[in-house]
Amino acid sequence: MLEMLRNGDLPLAPTVLALQLCLCLGINLLVAYKYQYSKAVAVLVALLPFINIYATCVYIALAIFHLRKVKNTGNPS
Repeated sequence: MLEMLRNGDLPLAPTVLALQLCLCLGINLLVAYKYQYSKAVAVLVALLPFINIYATCVYIALAIFHLRKVKNTGNPS
């Protein structure tokens, strides 16, 4: 695949866009399944071309804040 990109047989922009879409979709769905968020919203924001990177960052932040919330409420002091 890298050789095809170097030769120009495979265009770079659509290849990067497809890889970005797959990566963002996977991360969004993983977080949505794990923390019972809406799967339809996760797929929808992952399919929007320029929004998906920011939405994936939001999903990662939601997972981090969820873990911190559980960790803080799980330890009564």
